[in-house]
Amino acid sequence: MKRLTLFCLGIICALASCRKPMAGDTVSCTGPANDSSAKHPKAALFNTILNRYALQGLPGISVLIEDEHGVWTGAAGKADIAGQVAYAPCTVNKLGSITKMMFAAMLFQLVEQGLVKLDEPISMHLNKEVIQRVKNAADVTLHDLLSHNTGIYDLISDAGFYLAVVNQPNKVWTGEELIRFTYDQPSDFPAHSAVKYSNTNTLLASMVIDAIRPGGKDHAQWMRELVFQKLGMNHTFYHAHEALPPETARGYFDLYQNGTLTDVSNMITGSGHGFTGVYSNVFDIHHFMRALFVEQTLVKPSSLQAMQQWQSPDSTYDIGVGLLREYKNTGYEGIGHTGGDLGYAAVAHIFPGRNNRILIYCVNYGTNGDSRLRKVYEAFRNELAEEMLR
Repeated sequence: MKRLTLFCLGIICALASCRKPMAGDTVSCTGPANDSSAKHPKAALFNTILNRYALQGLPGISVLIEDEHGVWTGAAGKADIAGQVAYAPCTVNKLGSITKMMFAAMLFQLVEQGLVKLDEPISMHLNKEVIQRVKNAADVTLHDLLSHNTGIYDLISDAGFYLAVVNQPNKVWTGEELIRFTYDQPSDFPAHSAVKYSNTNTLLASMVIDAIRPGGKDHAQWMRELVFQKLGMNHTFYHAHEALPPETARGYFDLYQNGTLTDVSNMITGSGHGFTGVYSNVFDIHHFMRALFVEQTLVKPSSLQAMQQWQSPDSTYDIGVGLLREYKNTGYEGIGHTGGDLGYAAVAHIFPGRNNRILIYCVNYGTNGDSRLRKVYEAFRNELAEEMLR
């Protein structure tokens, strides 16, 4: 979830100290060999970057880069620190808000099939309590939700939500339970008057699809059919609708801000409701990025163009319709999405102005809360992007 607001450290530390992770241990995996990795002229440099930042404290990292020299993949660090399991390119990692990009690709396909209309008010489909108690919900459409111009209060800025998450690790939240954390909260601005990223927008969009049930299927079923199965993404899972494989990386965060990493894998921040929940590896993400942006076989070109209607909340990034345009400080603009969640981070961007180079990485550390490692992660993010664009 992009721009995650970390809740009270005192509360989470007290609760985390008496919670044991209940998920199974991570196992090692072997992925498809890529002949161009060893031959890539920057292979040694990319490996040096990964190893340096793993030594500086990032638990585990996997990277896939596609450029004019082919595809390079690499990894460093641990997928499971306690089990001493190495992180590999095939390791499955939580993608956070990259889920939103996949959700949008699914939704635009439903629109193309005439099963969903983007311009219908969501009040036509959600119950009266949601429409009345979520400020601005009565005034917006599905298109508004994906464009983030609703002004609707962001679920992940709510301290009560995080207190509930750490109090009930492993709880699988329903959309109806999650949306209640936004009831009667003030909106950020009148609908359509500005743009501001809010995870609640995609939560509501998933609830709309689940209420409509186009073709008799909910949004999770359509995600699997129209994205994962369609593209042969056999190592991609939508939690908590689907079980996670044993090669899933543990997620970590420095809760005490003392350099000690705590396993937070089982603190489920609303997984499976459009705004987060997809777990995957760099190979499957690469399939998705090429299908959406290069081959343009996932959605029609007209849909892809509609997804790239940009608005600029500030100078650092632009918001599209289910997409973000980032890395603007590099002189090239990366189109795709960033993901950040409690214990995990990921990036998937294509750079049209740089010969369609693609940058994908996964990290099993929660990077959006304040910690010493946040600065390490930001330095890694910047250095890797600058080097792959050079």
